Amino acid sequence: MLADLDDPPRSRTRDLFLGVLVGLPVVGLVAWFLLPGLAGMIQGNASSYDERLRAEDAYMQTLCTQAMVLPRDEELCECVLAIEVPSLDCRDPFLAWSLARHHEACADATARRASLTFCSCVDTVHERVGKAADPEAGRLEAQRVGKCLELPDAFPLPQIETLMPTS
Repeated sequence: MLADLDDPPRSRTRDLFLGVLVGLPVVGLVAWFLLPGLAGMIQGNASSYDERLRAEDAYMQTLCTQAMVLPRDEELCECVLAIEVPSLDCRDPFLAWSLARHHEACADATARRASLTFCSCVDTVHERVGKAADPEAGRLEAQRVGKCLELPDAFPLPQIETLMPTS
């Protein structure tokens, strides 16, 4: 403190001003190039997720109102018909239903040859669900079909017309 009386410290205002003068354009330039791409990536993923959920909603609601077969669709349709947004609230019954439909479709030899990786994944998940000790463990195992659906050779669910009950 006594040394500061004899030789006072110099002001840092000039250094701070130079730092801001050099740093602001660099930060602004980096932000200009990075932020729009990052925001676009986040919004793009959100919109594709939203589109997929809307398509699942439409599929489930159409299935349960026009093509329901009670023994096959009872658990799924109980949930779908009771709520407004089934793709969010009925995810577990839908994945279990989807697993059963994909397992049935993979039983066809031509479908299996065309989508060998996907059908192998579906068979493995179906087997694990069958070996589950309790319903909760089976529900958790059925959620793994979501990873199978991300495979490149995955095929979509059957058209509603093919699921309509035959009289």
